[in-house]
Amino acid sequence: MALVAVTIKVRREVAELAEEMVRLGIARSRNHAYNMLIEMGLEEARRLVERKRAVKKLVKEFMEKGIPYENLPTAEDVEEERAR
Repeated sequence: MALVAVTIKVRREVAELAEEMVRLGIARSRNHAYNMLIEMGLEEARRLVERKRAVKKLVKEFMEKGIPYENLPTAEDVEEERAR
């Protein structure tokens, strides 16, 4: 696949979304982010960014406060259940 360099102007919101995709680790670079935006579309990229933000927020909360669940099943519980 041959790559071609192009220069384009985009709305500020598109540029900010591309930057956020890089910050969140969704895209490896701005170039990668813009290619993803072109291929998946703006709305799908927004959903992907919102989902990643939610995951990062939960991980941060879990790291600060611990996982908010008690008495979760252990691996032994799962194996015992499967054996039945």
